[in-house]
Amino acid sequence: MGHSVMRFSRLLPVVLLVGVAGCTTMPAPETRHSGFLNDYSRLTKDPQWPKSEYWVKPSLEIKQSYQKRIYLEPPRLYVTGEDLDQNMKRPADTTAMLNYLKQAILYQFLTSGYEVTTRPEPDTLLLRTAITGSERTPRDPSTPEYLPIGMVVGGVMQLTGTRDESLRVYFESEMRDATSGELLAQSVSATTGNELSPSATTKVEDSYPALDAWARQLRERADKAFAQP
Repeated sequence: MGHSVMRFSRLLPVVLLVGVAGCTTMPAPETRHSGFLNDYSRLTKDPQWPKSEYWVKPSLEIKQSYQKRIYLEPPRLYVTGEDLDQNMKRPADTTAMLNYLKQAILYQFLTSGYEVTTRPEPDTLLLRTAITGSERTPRDPSTPEYLPIGMVVGGVMQLTGTRDESLRVYFESEMRDATSGELLAQSVSATTGNELSPSATTKVEDSYPALDAWARQLRERADKAFAQP
């Protein structure tokens, strides 16, 4: 106990300085541009989903031009270098992630009134998706940690290696006309998987909550588009 108090007292001035200088325990939206999409220049921050950017064709009238019908290309893993957590690079793990993501997307659309086709068809939306990376990040602060004393405690936990981490997974997607290939919408997102202790080894199952969250986000984007008059 005495050693813990001494350790805290030594770190306290450093953490106070960090907190005053930049409030570094505050979470910041973050996305990645991997190259899976051809053009990122039109993307803007999404006001509805944090850690997300999007673009929709300005003249798109999806309800008038398309049925609630989706053709889903097999999800891809589009990563380079160290973009993927080193403990999730085994072929068996990446295959499991992609299979899980495919089933999560199918579940979201099929249980929400959409038809999913096995090939591109007229009046159908083609959905292309990719996992573009993953990393362990400091767990997003709880509400009390936004307060000054909470920031100090949260900073000490991070510096001493006792603060939980989160697995963040990065995604990109685009929606096209299934027959003409015309680009209709794009999005870049990051969602959070399981919380992990600093000493825990990342497992593929830790990504599943993030995959579920992104699949739901894709379906909700489509719902929003079809709800437009």
